[in-house]
Amino acid sequence: MSSLRLSHLATISALALFSFTTHANDALPSSPDHITQPYPVEQITELHSAKQLVARFEQDNYDLQQVAKNLQLPSYYVENLPTDLNALPVEQKTTGFIRLLLPTVTAVNKQILAVRTSLKKLAQKPQSDWTPQEQAWVAQLMESYAVKSNDIDELLLHVDIIPVGMVLAQGIDESGWGTSHFAIEGNSLYGEHLPAHGGKYLTTPGGHVKVAAFDNLYAGTASYMHNLNTTGAYKELWHLRKQLREQNNLNGHQLVAALAHYSTRGEAYVENLRALIKHHQLDSFDHVVLEGNRSERIRFTHK
Repeated sequence: MSSLRLSHLATISALALFSFTTHANDALPSSPDHITQPYPVEQITELHSAKQLVARFEQDNYDLQQVAKNLQLPSYYVENLPTDLNALPVEQKTTGFIRLLLPTVTAVNKQILAVRTSLKKLAQKPQSDWTPQEQAWVAQLMESYAVKSNDIDELLLHVDIIPVGMVLAQGIDESGWGTSHFAIEGNSLYGEHLPAHGGKYLTTPGGHVKVAAFDNLYAGTASYMHNLNTTGAYKELWHLRKQLREQNNLNGHQLVAALAHYSTRGEAYVENLRALIKHHQLDSFDHVVLEGNRSERIRFTHK
C-alpha cells in the first residue's frame, strides 16, 4: 500500500455498555462507529454482478446529474462491493461506484450530524440539569473521541461530518474505484491500517501490513470518519473544518488541504483528490437528502 495510516481509537470504558441506539423513541443517538445494525431495511436483495447493480440503477432512473440537481438521493444501502467492477465500461464503472457508495456516505454523515445536534442542544443546558443518561452519553463520547478536557466545545470540534466529495475522492483513490482486494474482501475503501486495539483485518502479500476489515461498507466508512475525527495528526483538519463551517463554505475541495499527513504522497495526494473532486463534480452531493419513501438493502454474493 502506498499510504501510511495513523489511527487512534480510545478504549471504550464501562460507560460504553450503555445502549445508545437510534430508535425513534430514544433522545440520544449513537455515533455511527458504534452502530452494529445500520441499515433500516431488514430484507436483503442479493446480486451477483456489477452489471446487475447498474441495470437496477438505470431501471429506477438513479442518475447522478439528477441527484445533484434535485438533492434527492435514492436510499440504496449497498453492503459490499461486487468483484467485477473492472469488467464494466469506464463510465459505467465510475458512475456505478459513486452511486453505490453515495447513500452510505450520506447516511454516516447524517448520523454524525444527529449526534452533533444533540450535543449542541445539551450544551445549552447547565450540566447540573443533565440526566444521568445524558451525563453518561457525553462521557462516552468524550472517551470515544479522545477528548480529555471534558470540554463540550472541544468535543464539537471532533464530532462533525466529513464532506461527501472528500469521502468519495478518498474512497476512489484508496480502493481503485472499488476494485482493490481490501475493498472487495474487507469493505476497506479508505486504506486504514489495523488500529492498535485490534479487530478484523486482512494482510498484504507476505503479511507485513495488516489492513482493517469491516462487516459492511457502512462500518468501514464510519471507522474512517472516526479515525479522521480522533487522530491527532488531523488536528489541522478539525480547525479548518470549523473555519469553513463558520464561513458557510464546508466542502471537500477545500478540506482536503488538511490531508497531507494521510498519505506518504503528501501534497501530491491532496492534488490528486482535488482533481477527482473537480472532474467528477463530487462536491455537488454535499447537501443531498436520502429519500424516505422507499429504500433497498443490497448484498453481493461472492462465489
